[in-house]
Amino acid sequence: MELTLQFLAVTLLLEITPGPAMLFVLYQSAHGYRYVLAGILGLLTANFVWISLVATGLGLLITQSPTAYEILRYLGAAYLAYMGYKICRYGIGKQQPVAGTKPKKYWKIYLQGVLTSLSNPKALLFFLALFPNFTREQFFVEDILYFGALKLVCLFIVMTTYGLIGSKVFDYVNVSKVANIIGRSLGLGIVGAAIAIARG
Repeated sequence: MELTLQFLAVTLLLEITPGPAMLFVLYQSAHGYRYVLAGILGLLTANFVWISLVATGLGLLITQSPTAYEILRYLGAAYLAYMGYKICRYGIGKQQPVAGTKPKKYWKIYLQGVLTSLSNPKALLFFLALFPNFTREQFFVEDILYFGALKLVCLFIVMTTYGLIGSKVFDYVNVSKVANIIGRSLGLGIVGAAIAIARG
């Protein structure tokens, strides 16, 4: 129980720290809470991939291959920079129904969530550094799955909270200039995260 509480404290602290995932969720909150949930499901899927790589030992192989890790890092940075650029260019205020236009598809938002989380290979290093502190050698895989599940629960709680806050904010500012300023600020934050990832 003590290890579980320690893990939850560390994980919650890291989850509430601003990063690409938080900015992505706030971006989606401008368009409606269903889009937030679709994006969070993508984030959860990507985190499950990272956790699975750690549990199977493949994550260690990737981090020990400088070429593979660098490719992942630069591809991820490029994707985040592209997404941030789009947000900065077009803004994101609260969407209004427009005749003849199609709503955003949930599966696309889900995929964006997956790519947003997978775009930061430092997450793999984080998992590799964190989990061994809470696992027992003879029950390594079982403990990874247990603490991995806790990690996903923490991620879901924190990101849904950010999504609710973001939705309330954009409901209030609606399509005003303030909404576009907030939106473009989020885009700049994502570009900044991309630069940080590219610089290592």
